[in-house]
Amino acid sequence: MILITGATGNAGGATMAALAGAGAPVRAVSRSEREWPDGVEGYVGDLDDAASLEAATEGVTAAFLLSGYEAMGGLLEALQRAGAPRVVLLSSSAAPSGAMANVVAPYHIVSERTLTESGLAGTILQPNSFMSQRPALGG
Repeated sequence: MILITGATGNAGGATMAALAGAGAPVRAVSRSEREWPDGVEGYVGDLDDAASLEAATEGVTAAFLLSGYEAMGGLLEALQRAGAPRVVLLSSSAAPSGAMANVVAPYHIVSERTLTESGLAGTILQPNSFMSQRPALGG
């Protein structure tokens, strides 16, 4: 099972669709109930509330996470307890600057640091920009 946060947005939604389309089992986190594509299991949770995400990690072998949420540390701990061996974090090209005065960089820097210090195997994506005209799922 692959846990996807941000599954209603462009990057998370495209990741979810690609994985589900390839037949991978996917669990998508959302703050509210909604319809999901075939092959996607929905899970209601809040990325700012680690306790609400604990059960989402059951049976998870990998996760695609967004930066900037208060529950990042708690979610990573839950993933570690669940035995999930790898995490992909969607960060920003602003993070390597280390500029905590920058409007965008700090929450990405903190999220990257939290993943790195968690002990989980992680891949950090630092895209410069996205080009998309696909509307957000459910939006």
